[in-house]
Amino acid sequence: MLTNKSSFFYRFLIVMVLLLSCTVVFSRLQAATNPSPTDSLKKDSSLPLLAAYTAIPKDTSLVAQPFDYPYIVIKNINIKGNKITKRPIILREMTFHAGDTVRLEELEKTFKQNRNNIYNTRLFNEVSLKIEQLKDNIADIIVNVEERWYIFPSPIFEIADRNFNEWWNTHNRDFKRTQYGLFLGIDNFRGRKERVKLLAQFGYTQKFDISYSIPYIDKKRQIGLNPFVSFSNNREIYYTTQDNKQVFFSDNEKMMRSRFKAGINMTYRPNIHESHNGSVTYFYNTIADTVAKINPDYFLDGRTTQQYVQLFYGFTDDHRDIAAYPRSGYFLRAQVAQLGVPAIFSDISITSLYASYTRYIPLGKRWFGVANARGKLSFPAIQPYFNQQGGMGYGSSSLRGYEYSVIDGQMFGLLRTAMRYELLNKKFKNNIIKAPQFRTIPLAIYLKTYAETGYVRDAYYYEANPLTNVLLGSTGLGIDVLSVYDWLWSLEYSVNLQGQHGFFISFSLNYD
Repeated sequence: MLTNKSSFFYRFLIVMVLLLSCTVVFSRLQAATNPSPTDSLKKDSSLPLLAAYTAIPKDTSLVAQPFDYPYIVIKNINIKGNKITKRPIILREMTFHAGDTVRLEELEKTFKQNRNNIYNTRLFNEVSLKIEQLKDNIADIIVNVEERWYIFPSPIFEIADRNFNEWWNTHNRDFKRTQYGLFLGIDNFRGRKERVKLLAQFGYTQKFDISYSIPYIDKKRQIGLNPFVSFSNNREIYYTTQDNKQVFFSDNEKMMRSRFKAGINMTYRPNIHESHNGSVTYFYNTIADTVAKINPDYFLDGRTTQQYVQLFYGFTDDHRDIAAYPRSGYFLRAQVAQLGVPAIFSDISITSLYASYTRYIPLGKRWFGVANARGKLSFPAIQPYFNQQGGMGYGSSSLRGYEYSVIDGQMFGLLRTAMRYELLNKKFKNNIIKAPQFRTIPLAIYLKTYAETGYVRDAYYYEANPLTNVLLGSTGLGIDVLSVYDWLWSLEYSVNLQGQHGFFISFSLNYD
């Protein structure tokens, strides 16, 4: 007879197999019944196009009157509503240009893709494309945009813990574990999609950040730069992990840890979908003598200082329809990092490899599927506790149902699937705030079910943490709410393989 635990495990596997089977089957059916529009357009345009559905901005009024020709020739592209954003920033996201030819049978798909591309810059609340016939098959394209609010001088008040659930329950809503200060962000500086970030933060973590992101520095608008500097202090830190829980130590008289980093990141975006980025970053970290005594492995060998140079390279291939809440397409990310360069501040030497692939599949009648696989390898096996390069419980590399756990290790693998149902997708007019940037309030609500599994390999600290080197898994139900300025809120009920269950609140997609 099966125990409750094993019974749940088999049910979990059945759900996982069913979800993955649906994902594969519908993906293949979709590919067979909806051939790519690229084949019919390559003769008319040198850039590939991808059919997509717009989750938030909608506008299907494309052609005012029918054409007598099977294709149109684009004479001009007219942009309206861009009071701040420079015209080349918008044109950079489009797959067609003045002088190109587009077949009428592909016009709607082409317009949807280009609308999504522009909307995914996150510079606009609304984007629509229309066509204006001039003579015969000659036409102008009209791009209407509604710009967002770009300057955010805002106060900071946030929790310091890994997620809301841990702060609310594990640390009993302790307001000493909050952070406050002032953040100044300018998202579309000079109308060129540049981003200026100034941050002064106090409370649990004292932090000061300065960064300036320039997306394009060349005439082809392919190469960008992002210099940055950051400094932070903590009077309390977690110095080890026991039973997959962070163990904290604090001292009100002195700082337990200080971190400084400065570097520069370079991006190369040869086309709309692909992006390469590489960075060189200098790190200098210190801890109090007390921390080195209670955990000599924090920096290894009882050290109180650590400095190194990190070399990083990342590649992304982004074919999502709407980045804020994708419903079709895929997203691929691959990264390699080297912490510590021989003969240059070589206090450590860790190499890590990371890859993630997410597939979003529309299944018809408001149903959507998601499948994500990711993994990370790092070596050598003996690493400073502070620099563990493979594990779960931090950022997007987490399993639902394990919100209260951290699972450290040198390598991990995750497989996550979900089914979503669109319950509501509407726009409401705001009659209180007259500013055009806030006059439209989108609201989308999705019901979802999910099944996830993962494994973390740890060769060094595993004896004190039972969730390492064992199979992990969870399933559950939830609801996602998406609204103005891509604000996302999720309420979920999860059950994991270890028999733990409960309600959890999150504020991110946790897939890409």
